[in-house]
Amino acid sequence: MFNAATLRTKFESALTYDQFVASGEPEGHHTQWRQRHAQLELTDAQRALVAGFTRETRVLSMTGTWCGDCALQGAAMARIAEANPGTIHLRFLNRNDHPELQVRVPINGGMRVPVTFFLAEDFEPVSRFGDRTLSRYRSMARKALGDAAPVLAEAPADPVRAVLDEVLEEFERTQLLLRLSTRLRERHGD
Repeated sequence: MFNAATLRTKFESALTYDQFVASGEPEGHHTQWRQRHAQLELTDAQRALVAGFTRETRVLSMTGTWCGDCALQGAAMARIAEANPGTIHLRFLNRNDHPELQVRVPINGGMRVPVTFFLAEDFEPVSRFGDRTLSRYRSMARKALGDAAPVLAEAPADPVRAVLDEVLEEFERTQLLLRLSTRLRERHGD
């Protein structure tokens, strides 16, 4: 993994959601990102959950404007960050512009996207979330493998919402990890 200083430098040079989406306009890639963002809205319960997050979280996603799974996860992350902008700070890096970062985080021996880093307030790495979500892999496995697919759950009725739910679970997991961290509890006196 990377140290806090490297991740801080990358985060500070990264783009906001709107800036990143706009960077895909010349190739027409912005459309899928905007469509996904329009499709995704948090429920009242989800907004309340995110509004209750108290630990500052920096989220750095290495992605590509051309990637459909990236557009879906990126839009989901944007919706989550919009629900608590004082605590969740979300930024995006184009994978092709940061090959030195990409080669250090392969997934299954490949350069996959998205790869998202969850960081504490001081840029200490907390967790990493990468590639497709479980619901996306289940759907793909059913199509590719049929009855031989080793999956536990049925395909979701709404696959787009399922990805939002899974991304939100990772944000919640990270928030709980930060909230229960001895290091941060001592720092904040809670």
